[in-house]
Amino acid sequence: MNIIPVCFDSMGVRSMCTFVHTDKLNILIDPGLALATKRLGYPPTNIELNTFYILKQKILDFARKSEVIIITHYHYDHYISSHDEMFEELFTDKIVLCKNRKTKLNFEQRTRGKEFEISVKKLCKEFHFIDGNTFNLGGVKIKCSEPLWHGTERSSFGYIIMLTIEAEKTKFLYSSDIMGPIESKNADYIINEGADIMVLCGPPTHLLGYDLTEAHMNQINQNVDKIIKKSKAKDIIYDHYILRDKNYMKYFKPWVNLAKKNKKKFLTAAEYAGVPIRQLEANREEIYNQEM
Repeated sequence: MNIIPVCFDSMGVRSMCTFVHTDKLNILIDPGLALATKRLGYPPTNIELNTFYILKQKILDFARKSEVIIITHYHYDHYISSHDEMFEELFTDKIVLCKNRKTKLNFEQRTRGKEFEISVKKLCKEFHFIDGNTFNLGGVKIKCSEPLWHGTERSSFGYIIMLTIEAEKTKFLYSSDIMGPIESKNADYIINEGADIMVLCGPPTHLLGYDLTEAHMNQINQNVDKIIKKSKAKDIIYDHYILRDKNYMKYFKPWVNLAKKNKKKFLTAAEYAGVPIRQLEANREEIYNQEM
């Protein structure tokens, strides 16, 4: 099994798109990307816009190689809507596995999910809701969690689905917007899955004091420490929200050091992919002023 981060916040856009290559099946997870319409009072810079279109094409390139596409929830940085010009090519003749749009979602995501289902069923080879289900496709096992909180319990964002993909004696865990995780039950689920490699979503530390509290951060620190110490994973890819913070290393470095002590790697998706970290949104003000 080969895990390839396609596009992530550490690569310059809001995304967690991941490609899973196995000898028998190729899987693309959460093929979406987005830019903040306003950040620090500034619109997207030219370099952000250029990066967006380059990485959008990259998503399509990996979709062409994939038999299966999985969507964990209906935020635009995690899926492409039918209004997009590349929707048809992205999903035609694919096996589409996605979060059940009828349950445990807020109104906005239920609406998006319904529109997505109607449109994608006209194109795809197969369509299945994934909540709590397990699929065996060509000898590749895809286990989908029950809906888990998007961040905190009773979050207005609703729920996401975690994925565990098992093939060729390797187990990979993917969790989108758990934001830390904040919830201990999410951390326990991650540990108990026994994955060899995992992709996790870090917290929005740039919103500390607003949407994220000190109490949340204390819980996140405990949960991440526990995941590093107790999980089987040797590679922990940690990205998304946390890379929107210019000073993310303040939080990241202690986890990197703890991972080293436990003979593991704790790193961004860009680092795992061997490409430079590009915090374009976090540095928008400086980049905007340079471009003017």
